[in-house]
Amino acid sequence: MIAKGKFASGGSQNGDLPCDNVVSRLRQRLHDARATGFKVRMEVLDDEQASWCVISGVLTLFVDLSQTASEQLQQVEETLRAYEARSGHELHHAEEVGKRAA
Repeated sequence: MIAKGKFASGGSQNGDLPCDNVVSRLRQRLHDARATGFKVRMEVLDDEQASWCVISGVLTLFVDLSQTASEQLQQVEETLRAYEARSGHELHHAEEVGKRAA
């Protein structure tokens, strides 16, 4: 009995650790997105790809609830990278236009 109890508790702790790590990272990245100004909408997206857009002037990040936490984390990472790349490009473009106008 004791060995079975030790095995069961040890196995569940080890099995939960990677999942907890992914969930923690997902929560952190969602927090980062909100801190950046995103409203996070977690919905079942069916066949649509998770992404971001501006709705009535509000940055909105869509996360697909039908995916696993690991897949959601990957989607959030990819979406935030795409936003940052686009924002950086727009900022750079605006700076160039400003320099030309001056």
